[in-house]
Order: sequence, then C-alpha cells, then structure tokens
Amino acid sequence: MSGVTDSRLTLGRLGKLAGLARSSLLHYEALGLLRPSHRSSAGYRLYGAAEVERLRAIRRLRDAGLPLAAIARLLGAQASRGAGAASPSEPARLLEARLLGLCAEIDGLRKQQRQLARLLALPEFRAGQPCGDKTSWVALLRHAGFSDDDMRQWHVDFEAEAPAAHGAFLRSLGLPSREAAAIRRWAKKAERA
Repeated sequence: MSGVTDSRLTLGRLGKLAGLARSSLLHYEALGLLRPSHRSSAGYRLYGAAEVERLRAIRRLRDAGLPLAAIARLLGAQASRGAGAASPSEPARLLEARLLGLCAEIDGLRKQQRQLARLLALPEFRAGQPCGDKTSWVALLRHAGFSDDDMRQWHVDFEAEAPAAHGAFLRSLGLPSREAAAIRRWAKKAERA
C-alpha cells in the first residue's frame, strides 16, 4: 500500500491498494476496525490518509498473527462502541502473549518435525527405498532446518525410543559398523546424562 495519489479512496480502490477483498474491508468495518472518513453524495464510502494508515497498522498486526479481536483492543477500535479501549499496558501484554504463543507453536512443530524424521528413517515408511547415504540424510535434515544439536538430539531420542530401528537405520546409510556403534554409544550416554 504505497503512494496514495487521491485524498479520498473508494472502498474498491482501497481494497486494490491494500490487496484485500472488498468483503474483508467490510468485515473490518463491521468489527469497528476501519471506518470510512466520509461518504460521497451517492453514498459511497470514502477513505483518507488516516484510514490508509490505520489499514496498514491492521495489516502489520494481522501479518504478525494477531486475531482481529486483539487488533481491535490494540487499536482501541471498540472504544466508540463503549467496550473500552486497551489500557496503556495492554498492547505490550497482547504482543507478548502472541510472541510466547508462537514459541509454544514452534516447539510443537519442532517435535513433529523430529518425529517425522524418525518415521522417515523407518523402513516401513520408505516403501523398501533406502534412506540414501549419510551425506544425503544430513542434507535432508539441514534442509528441514535441523542444526547439529538438533541432529544429535534426534539420534538420542531415536536410540531411546527404538534402539533396534536406530541401529538398522544407521546400517542402511552404509556407515561403517564402528561409526554406527560409536553414534549409538554416545546417543545412549547422552540420554542418561
């Protein structure tokens, strides 16, 4: 949404400028998030620079994953309807709650990611296909965002939950038996620590 040339925009032009559907803008209006500054003689909604800035703020907050109700509190959109605007400390609390919520979601997704990698290492999920070699497996995990510490923890968890499957997986990579045994030893030791 850059470069507003006219001082007043219709709903359609504002939608195009913002990359939003007309229905989204009307929904924002129904929630009290965005209101037209004026109406044309024909009754069309008109929006000025202040509304464009407010819509930018709404978009930034939506892009950060905040629900519309929280955005309404942050922007004080409900104040005119008597529900009360956010207290001075509430915006920080709402943003902190979203940040901490994201951290919890990310932790959950990382657990799912590690579990998927373990399942992928099991022969029954590979339809008889080998896992490849150590280099290709490490490349896959790196591509999935695994750090060296993540990979070590993956081996520790795999060894703890399914030692025989972990050993079979290491053999399927074509690792020399001494290297596979060493990985399993430190994985067991790390789990006990």
